[in-house]
Amino acid sequence: MADKGPFLTSCIIFYLSIGAAIFQILEEPNWESARDKYQLQKDNILKSYACLTEKDLDQILEIVSEAAGQGVTITGNKHRKTWDWANSVIFAATIVTTIGYGNVAPKTKGGRVFCILYGLCGIPLCLVWISELGSFFGDRAKRLSQVLIRKGISVKKVQFTCTAVFLLWGLLVHLVIPPFVFMSVEGWSYLEGLYFSFITLTTVGFGDYVAGVNPNIVYPRLYRVFAELWIYMGLAWLSLFFSWNVHMVVEAHKVLKKRRHRHRPFYDQEPQPVEDEQNPNVRPTVIDIFNFLSEKEEDYSTVIKEIAIRAKRTKPAENINRSKSCSDILATNIETLEHSPRHRRMISISEVFMNMNVEQDSSTKEERPSLIQESNGNPEPAECVRKDAKEDTDSCAFESENNGIITVEESVQCSDGSESRFTISKVVEEDLLIDKNEKG
Repeated sequence: MADKGPFLTSCIIFYLSIGAAIFQILEEPNWESARDKYQLQKDNILKSYACLTEKDLDQILEIVSEAAGQGVTITGNKHRKTWDWANSVIFAATIVTTIGYGNVAPKTKGGRVFCILYGLCGIPLCLVWISELGSFFGDRAKRLSQVLIRKGISVKKVQFTCTAVFLLWGLLVHLVIPPFVFMSVEGWSYLEGLYFSFITLTTVGFGDYVAGVNPNIVYPRLYRVFAELWIYMGLAWLSLFFSWNVHMVVEAHKVLKKRRHRHRPFYDQEPQPVEDEQNPNVRPTVIDIFNFLSEKEEDYSTVIKEIAIRAKRTKPAENINRSKSCSDILATNIETLEHSPRHRRMISISEVFMNMNVEQDSSTKEERPSLIQESNGNPEPAECVRKDAKEDTDSCAFESENNGIITVEESVQCSDGSESRFTISKVVEEDLLIDKNEKG
């Protein structure tokens, strides 16, 4: 939308400006002549009836205008019941289909409130139903393609035939033939009937022409029923036609974009999506000219939902030596690598330390009496006594080696006469152990 937004906005502004200019050129002179004609007829009435003043005539016209706004017939002696059952059904249909002719509208407060609530519930329901009707037309096109393919017709001819049948059938049934019916029943011209058909099926609904509401005409019983069915079927066909038309415009834009990219340098080209190549030798059994309706439009919300579904389906690999915050690792099936030599050596050393701690806990009880004797000032071996000239401390060290781990036991005598004893474990690398064994 970021790249197409300014272009589409400019197109809409240009299209509205052109349309406004053309409508002004065509309609403004007619409105001016109608205004002059109204003023002339009003003056003629005042001249014909000398007792009638201009103020009285304006009052009469105001009453007539108000009655016409309420749906009352202001000419003739026959009045059409605007809110009987049949006309109320037609009005309800104009609400849910969003046509809204405007010739009839609720005038009471309760009717207007109910109209709002009725439209909120009815319009989505009608749109869903119309989309289902459109899919019904798509299924009929599929059936036709199956029949043609079984007869051995080529794929391109089948596509062309289905598209032509869809367009011709819709144009004939919904736009070309109905004006003849309106000419015979309503007394309109062919252009007026075609104009009413287009305005109705596109849900524009100006209300200047409405079928089945003239009080001076006796309509057939099923005329209004067929008119309503024609409206619903026409809405479904026209919505499908507009969708197909937009799809064709988008495809044409893609083709033009590819042609423009051919003349661009290789390093400046955008990556093209990989499309599934179909085997030309495989003949399809059915052709759907409306397959674009079932295509999924990828946006941020759909992409995020698909990622969440994949994460739920994929079980995270166990025993991964990585933080759980790394969701990219957990979401993929990655096999764990074996430990490096340094990592294995660290693990073995940690296990040795744990074993040494257990052995030391068991041997502390046996060494306690000797420690007590040493603290009371028993003489130490001469070779174990180490004196430091700078500090007034005495220490004794016993050194033993076990599987590359050297354990040193030292006791330090402080100046106040107390003595502390501690154990130091040193780890020797394998290479050093090998060298030491060779020397020994």
